[in-house]
Amino acid sequence: MFKNIIAPIKNNKGQQTIEFVLLLGVIVSAVLLFFSLFHKELAGGFFTIVGYVLT
Repeated sequence: MFKNIIAPIKNNKGQQTIEFVLLLGVIVSAVLLFFSLFHKELAGGFFTIVGYVLT
């Protein structure tokens, strides 16, 4: 009964793929959280640099 459940876990290639997808999801979530928390400061800094370039 448990052989069907454990068999996919022993597949090393599948495990590496799942670990990669989970790690990628954590990184994307962290980047989105960073931008959502600091979007005003980032936009202000960007427009300040653009203003210096144009003048």
